[in-house]
Amino acid sequence: MQDRSADSGRTASALGVALLAVVLLVAATACGSRVPAATSVTAAGTTPTNGTGATADTSGGSGTTAAGSGTTVPAANMVGTLKSPCSATKGSGTLPAGTPGVTADKITVGIISDKANAQIPVPTIGIQEGLQAFVNYCNSLGGINGRQIVLKAYDAAIFKTDDVTKQACNDNLFALVGDGAVQDQLGIATRDKCGLPEVAAYSATTARSQSKDFFQPVPGTQAGKFNVGPCKYIKSLFPDAVAHAAVVYTNVDASSSRALATAAACETVGFKFPAKLGVSFGATDFQAIVGQMKSEGIKYVTVVSVVPDTLALLREMKAQNFTPEVIDLGQQYYADAMAAEPAANGAFVLTNTAPFFEAASNPALQVYETWRKKINGPETSLGVQAFSAGLLFAQAAESLGNNLTRASLLAALRKIHSFDAGGMQMVTNPGRNVHNSCFLYLKIVNRTFVRQYPKKGFSCDPADVISIPKGA
Repeated sequence: MQDRSADSGRTASALGVALLAVVLLVAATACGSRVPAATSVTAAGTTPTNGTGATADTSGGSGTTAAGSGTTVPAANMVGTLKSPCSATKGSGTLPAGTPGVTADKITVGIISDKANAQIPVPTIGIQEGLQAFVNYCNSLGGINGRQIVLKAYDAAIFKTDDVTKQACNDNLFALVGDGAVQDQLGIATRDKCGLPEVAAYSATTARSQSKDFFQPVPGTQAGKFNVGPCKYIKSLFPDAVAHAAVVYTNVDASSSRALATAAACETVGFKFPAKLGVSFGATDFQAIVGQMKSEGIKYVTVVSVVPDTLALLREMKAQNFTPEVIDLGQQYYADAMAAEPAANGAFVLTNTAPFFEAASNPALQVYETWRKKINGPETSLGVQAFSAGLLFAQAAESLGNNLTRASLLAALRKIHSFDAGGMQMVTNPGRNVHNSCFLYLKIVNRTFVRQYPKKGFSCDPADVISIPKGA
């Protein structure tokens, strides 16, 4: 279910990639859906599912159907079911003096992320592009209360999160928005000291997700908590296989801790993991690992790594004619390269956001796709989460009119208890940082991602969020 990678001159790079993969896993096991109280549009009624909770309808059903096309067209000034928080309408009242990053006609925000590069296969690409797409969309409507958004981007380069956070603090920003870095445990104290609010695309570490003045559209990665909804679903399909499970992960702290937490959580609902297999930095030879799983009769395999390494593992499994009943993967594996690999056929893949192949019936996702394509950005689930973070930030800021201060922004964010970006993602409670309780499984079938479960929306059950030992 996760991600990682390698190089010394290579060792540092490998560590960065491994941590990166973990970031995605964190997001991958999340779930939820919503619509803000301000717009009072809730997800369509839930229907029971077979023992895994309720199916939250986040299809973003606000819009019109083009005659004869079968495609739902977004309504003007709507993002699915969410009334757009962006417009040229000026707010009432007087702007408080001295608000950082805010003038009569501009709001300056920043984004920190690990940018794609030639050395390290970064699985978090698309985050900066996702937020840029939101900024362009919002500014096209007039900005937030008539103020255009100015975006400053910072490359954390995996190892420089604190350095660029210091730079952001010195750049007179109003807030950080849509960001996400593999080593986001770095820079927390710096951000706190300079008072920068953060509405991130995701959190890679528990330290970031539980830090002061931090919000994200899909809360997760919390110490001692885990959503076991996916574990329960897989067990319902493969009750025998989950008693013969293996988790393969990069043997660094970030990856191993997430992998072992996954095993510990799934074990509470009946999984048994006779094989917990750490892999060294940059490993490409999986012959011994596959041989061990084969000899131990493993029937279920999940992976905490990056796409290239996992593809190498799957190919070795095929070469040794090792065919477990289940291959279970996290959100970072919602990638074209994974679907195109014959050895990945039949793998289950989690996602926090609405599947791209459902965009024709999801007006909220169409808004993201329209503006992503305008800048030729990559199509990624985390890019959607960055766009969603922009909407979350804008919703809070728009509600304040001209009473725009960092303190008032934080207060407005804390009031948002139901959010799904108009149907773009699962329903969550970002204002109270409530761990997500939903999931959606895709499956790779003949080199294509198809919806596996539930049939519509996301399967959500708060009881699926359980407590596990913090050291697990």
